[in-house]
Amino acid sequence: MRYTRIECEERNASRLLNTFLDKKVRIKNLKSKDGKLTFCIDDKNLKTVTQVLSAQRMEYRVLKRGGAYLAKKTALRYLSLVICALIAVIGICLGTKVCLGVEIECADGTQRVQIMQILDEFGYKKYSRKTSLDTKALSYAITSEVDDIGFANCYFEGGILKIEVQNVHSDETPESYSRIVASCDGIITRVLVYSGTALVKAGDVVKAGDVLIDGYIDTYPDTEDNERIAVEAAGEVYAECAYSARVTLSEKALERVRTGNSYKNTQIYVFGKPIGKAHVPKYDAYESVSESKTFGSVVPIKAVTTTYYEVEERETTLSQEQIDEQITVYEMQLWQELPPQAKLLNNYTLRKRVDNLHIIDIYYIVEQAICQGV
Repeated sequence: MRYTRIECEERNASRLLNTFLDKKVRIKNLKSKDGKLTFCIDDKNLKTVTQVLSAQRMEYRVLKRGGAYLAKKTALRYLSLVICALIAVIGICLGTKVCLGVEIECADGTQRVQIMQILDEFGYKKYSRKTSLDTKALSYAITSEVDDIGFANCYFEGGILKIEVQNVHSDETPESYSRIVASCDGIITRVLVYSGTALVKAGDVVKAGDVLIDGYIDTYPDTEDNERIAVEAAGEVYAECAYSARVTLSEKALERVRTGNSYKNTQIYVFGKPIGKAHVPKYDAYESVSESKTFGSVVPIKAVTTTYYEVEERETTLSQEQIDEQITVYEMQLWQELPPQAKLLNNYTLRKRVDNLHIIDIYYIVEQAICQGV
């Protein structure tokens, strides 16, 4: 509503209305009630009306302001919000139509420079219209012209031109079948090549890790027309390998011998718990043998009888039988270390005596596969 409503005294109403007519103030909705006049005027005439009422010394009050006044007041109050809203609308319009900048996701500085040069060739400029830049053609140009870039994705996100690139994947790790190496030391006995080139022959001495079969073949070896072709290395290589163990025995040894003294002790257990005090053997050095018997079914009672034999240590000289027995034990232990598929070629034992020591070296010579793919 654009009109302002005023209430004033009713006295001299004719004079008042004539004054308004002279001032060209238009009166609407004039009403008289209880000695009061109420009427509506255009909001722009409010100052003129109040001056007339004051000049005629009439009491008045403004009941309601017009829409123009309220609109102006509201506009001043929310002017900052309106300005921000206008700026936001302008930004949205620019973001949908204009390119505001470019973001390149690329860690390589050289590639970044090349991409910027391509953008210049495409006529890229800040604040230019987005429709002037063909993103598909740009993606193709970056992929084609920049080395090591296998894929480029160009697109607009709002007003920002985004460029995402992925480098060509190059796996520099050698294939697992590219070569076959020795798993242990040995002397080569046989080489069977299924694919690739053998770098060793029978009689060669190799160490663990040496290359036995490499993953390539030469089309014309030792000529200028030779071409080396990568293939899967496959084959079997056998070698003569040695397994050894050293046994050191002292000629003099301490042996525990029973003195002939012994005694027995019986301990009773009920439900697995001993009855009475624990027994402490009376010999400083002893050997013991225990026997147990169980009685009863409702309440199980177990009797454990232990025989204690007093022993003492005596110095003895190893006999040849005792030495041979120790050698046999070590030979069995070394035999367990041989590979399951190994073929025994030879075995021998070297003995020597130094002062009061017997030094025995045990050797097993076997033929075994030493292939290991890398």
